[in-house]
Amino acid sequence: MEINKIYKPSKFNFFTIVPNSIFRHKDISASATGLYCWLFSHDAKTEMTVQFICGHFKDGKDAINKRLKELIDKGFLVRKELRNEGKFAGYNYFLNEEPSNSKETHRSGKNRGGKTAAVKPGPVNPQQSNTINTNVITNKRNTNVRSATKSKTPPYNEITLKAFPHFVELFPIQYKPKGENQKNKWLDCLDKIQRIDKYDLHKVYEVTKELRSDDFWQTNFLTILKFRNLDKNGIKYIDRFMLNQKAKSKPVGYSKVKGLINYFIYNNPSDGVKELGAKTKAGQLFEFHIKQLMQTDEFNELKDYVKTNK
Repeated sequence: MEINKIYKPSKFNFFTIVPNSIFRHKDISASATGLYCWLFSHDAKTEMTVQFICGHFKDGKDAINKRLKELIDKGFLVRKELRNEGKFAGYNYFLNEEPSNSKETHRSGKNRGGKTAAVKPGPVNPQQSNTINTNVITNKRNTNVRSATKSKTPPYNEITLKAFPHFVELFPIQYKPKGENQKNKWLDCLDKIQRIDKYDLHKVYEVTKELRSDDFWQTNFLTILKFRNLDKNGIKYIDRFMLNQKAKSKPVGYSKVKGLINYFIYNNPSDGVKELGAKTKAGQLFEFHIKQLMQTDEFNELKDYVKTNK
């Protein structure tokens, strides 16, 4: 079963020939007309998700959804519901050469006369899928809620607001936040990383930059919202990534003790001063021995590091 497709009449498959009806229709926006023409330039084998469309245009997801809905409402694009063994599977979309004036909705996408029928918008909370319909369907209640959200942007501190565009630039265009709702989610995430998780956003930015250049994470870390999600061990990704960063930035002297198992801080029995010790495969080393293995500044840096991370 082919799902998530937009079909145009096969006679147009090898040419971008657009029916004049779209250009003669007065009650339609220029942007919806342009999107209709662009959809006609693809053949029926092209998988047309909202994400695919957004990846081509600089318009946000909300704008694309609005134009698609406009084409559906005008009858230039018709939605057909698909089911697999009786269960909802998704939708396909059919481009009309002429706008359909019929308001009767059929799952087959055709009315009794055999002509394609315009499809009414789906229910308020349609079952989620990865098809265009999931992203296209809107209703008056949801639109009003979205408008209210836009007008009440939560306040964020200056550091968060300045950091936001730098984080956005690390991601390809298709994964950048689209619309006020997504932007607020990213800002809220950065705010919580700084205010609740207590991390410096400058350091988090450096970690993000490393993740986006990593062969594995560049395809598995597509939004900063992942930072505050939990991994399979129940650890927040922000904690996991920042701990890994600390491990990478160990001082020079850290690796100068051979056979190291771990470092520890102990109290000198004579004066109670905190000193640096090391447990190794050959036994324990005390501060006096460790100092002999490195320069004074390397030792001081190592001791401060162990104190901070114990």
